Amino acid sequence: MKTTKSHGIRNAVLVVLFLLGCGTLANLYMNNRLIAGPGPSGISRWIVETPIFSFLPRWALNREAVPISRENNASVLKSVFEVFDPSLRSFLASVPIILDSSANTAKAYQAKGYIGVSPDWDNTVLQSQYRALYEQRGMKPEDPVFMPRFKTDLLIHEYLHLLQVHQGIDSRSCYEAVARWYRDPRYGIPSPNGIVSADAKDRRPDTLAINRMKYILWHDLYNYRRLSDVPQDESWKNMRYWERYQSAEKGVEEFAYIGQEILASGSSSENYMKTGQWCDKDWKSKKTRLLEVSPEVIALFKGVFNPEVTQ
Repeated sequence: MKTTKSHGIRNAVLVVLFLLGCGTLANLYMNNRLIAGPGPSGISRWIVETPIFSFLPRWALNREAVPISRENNASVLKSVFEVFDPSLRSFLASVPIILDSSANTAKAYQAKGYIGVSPDWDNTVLQSQYRALYEQRGMKPEDPVFMPRFKTDLLIHEYLHLLQVHQGIDSRSCYEAVARWYRDPRYGIPSPNGIVSADAKDRRPDTLAINRMKYILWHDLYNYRRLSDVPQDESWKNMRYWERYQSAEKGVEEFAYIGQEILASGSSSENYMKTGQWCDKDWKSKKTRLLEVSPEVIALFKGVFNPEVTQ
């Protein structure tokens, strides 16, 4: 009798817990319904964004998640993989790249280990829901929304975010090293074009005299004004780099921005635009960019760059 009674109490407790669980989930759903939106897409988004499901891969939970076409992006992926150390190829190739409505361009989800890209990733202007906007910018209906060069730059940047975690690179150490490099006048002052004459006679660029890398970092991370508002003198020394980092709401992305600027260098070259392949001049451009950054910062990228860049 006691056994039967104890089983009955246990079953009753389990039923109560089950009902409480269902009630909690229903309440969470109703609270999120207006945010997520009604219908299957809203439900799947609610499941993805609910903390209790966070142990599951987001891309696997999202029923609408569709991977990019590996065929359509073969040349871009090849170019991207080539700039990284060969030992990282298997890791890079294993990273899911999916169409993600929350990504305007591309976004790395470090905790989940995947990259989300805009649903327009492989679309032409004609296929995009933002067609009118793109046509206002002068694009034609048959133009791709994302050019191969832009895809290359974006993916290099997002892969670097994942590699920072994969390689165990400490963010604080990265920020501190970059802060010291940024303030070091031996590595140039910010300039939007990175070109200056080392000798008035031959007009050769002196990469360390004016530094585009510092300008890119300054503008992309801290300058919330227009692109035309560039420092015309040495006022960059008063940009209070460290204070701006500490007050940044979402932190900063030095590792990805610096790595992208180096590894994507050459993606605007005529050869790359035509063939989608890196040429000797493109590799030379990457090495030139490498010289603009202090060895202390480059040390953080050990095992990330293709050795061809550092040789």
